[in-house]
Amino acid sequence: MASSAAESGAAGPGSNDQEERAKLQFGTRAVTRRNPPPDQPPLVSPIYASSVFCPRNFEDAQLVQTGAGYLYSRWENPTTNLVADAIAELEGADGGCLMYASGMSAISSALLTFLRKGDHVVAPDLCYAACMSYFTEMCPRIGVEVTLVKPCCIDEYRKAIKPNTVLLYGETLTNPSVEMLDLEELGKLSNETGRHIRTMIDSTFASPYCVQPIRHGIDIVLHSCTKYLGGHSDLTAGCACFRNHDDKHAMLQMRKMLGGIMSPFEAFLLHRAVKTLHVRMAQHCTNAMTVAQYLQSQDKIECVYYPGLDSHPQHVTAKKHVLNESYGGMVSFVLKGGYEAAKTFVLSLNLIIFAVSLGGVESLVEHPASMTHDPEAMSLLGEVPATQEVAGGLIRFSVGLESADDLIKDLEQALAKV
Repeated sequence: MASSAAESGAAGPGSNDQEERAKLQFGTRAVTRRNPPPDQPPLVSPIYASSVFCPRNFEDAQLVQTGAGYLYSRWENPTTNLVADAIAELEGADGGCLMYASGMSAISSALLTFLRKGDHVVAPDLCYAACMSYFTEMCPRIGVEVTLVKPCCIDEYRKAIKPNTVLLYGETLTNPSVEMLDLEELGKLSNETGRHIRTMIDSTFASPYCVQPIRHGIDIVLHSCTKYLGGHSDLTAGCACFRNHDDKHAMLQMRKMLGGIMSPFEAFLLHRAVKTLHVRMAQHCTNAMTVAQYLQSQDKIECVYYPGLDSHPQHVTAKKHVLNESYGGMVSFVLKGGYEAAKTFVLSLNLIIFAVSLGGVESLVEHPASMTHDPEAMSLLGEVPATQEVAGGLIRFSVGLESADDLIKDLEQALAKV
């Protein structure tokens, strides 16, 4: 086996041998200066911004083609893989994890990987709006049949299964109504027909701190890491976690073709955020329970959806799924008075911010019927809304890390103006 110049100790353009470098022209010296990694490893892993990695020799270059190492950052990158491994460990994903440039990049890549012309998928009729667009717009283009069912009704999933059904898709907690899907029963359903039907769950609302779907027999778990995993509203990212390595390999090949990998800079920020996920989520959940209990006591509110409340339709289901007795940081509620009441309420808030997205340290509210799930608004954005109508008085509340007392005071003064 031939040795490279670096391995043999010979001086080359990248060598730091001062005598050899003195022979080089100014421009060459400017371009080629490199320092070796320090003998003392850094406490915080560095950002590997390089788009390319240099094989040690010809044989090494061939080996990298099999996935053993790094060659090009569109394929894999050490910084990106570090946060992938961290999330896989937290999610209990023995098959590993892949990182994407956004949550929707992860979702669309997963659906493109596992759906073919003639296939059939069962999905909820209320879910993340961009995902609904994929089911209603993209799937017909590629010859995939979709049946939409009530988000948390396992019997409807069961009745919708056909001989060509290859995927059961759902959300751990429904966006925006915060209903709880029975993951355990969905996992069992995937094997009821005598053949395995792949299951795929968007668990963004829960985060791996609260729910780990793979524990309940789910094959692929998706996250918009922009939300709780990132937690600071300062990055855009997504991931897919796997129960088995074959599914990961299939999606890795698709990611190489589509090029939707997360950048190492985003990966660095995300890995830093993941280190505090348990601390942040504990407070999100505590605040959300306090806020939900307050909202439930208010006469101007028709109903409150928070899986930690006994009144939640799927509270018993939630209890058998959640970890740490933590039900998440998302609360939805319906104001009496409908659309106009909701409009007055959100515009009267002072501390709580009126904006889309969720999972950050700041509390955010949005009005789904006019922002994320409105037919007219979605058509302008090139997206298709859920087929299930969203109530005009529905408010989606991402409860942040502020003092719960301050949040309740803000809710109280806003409700007084409704």
